[in-house]
Amino acid sequence: MTMKEIKAYIRPEKADKVIFGLESAGAKGMTVIDVSTLGGWVDPKNTKLSIEYCEKYCRSIKIELVCEDDELNKFVGSILENAHTGSKGDGKIFISDITDSISIRTKQKGIKAL
Repeated sequence: MTMKEIKAYIRPEKADKVIFGLESAGAKGMTVIDVSTLGGWVDPKNTKLSIEYCEKYCRSIKIELVCEDDELNKFVGSILENAHTGSKGDGKIFISDITDSISIRTKQKGIKAL
């Protein structure tokens, strides 16, 4: 069975709701990272100006998780449902194929490593 990686960039105020939704949908684990987004992704109401970036940026939350192919739609659906406000800056979801995974502790591979 193949795996998918989901990377979602969401509003910080939606993080708890999205994480709870993913856990309720059966996500076994995820990485949550505080990031800054630039350009067309930003929410114009929550931007900051920076000489370093030379343009507008805003704080976002990046959630990463890897799942089996057959779990992809329920996790993406959960993110869409829980992160949506209908306003610019709601975020983006990216999906990639994962060819393999290895647990460092158990040395299991593939789906078993998740």
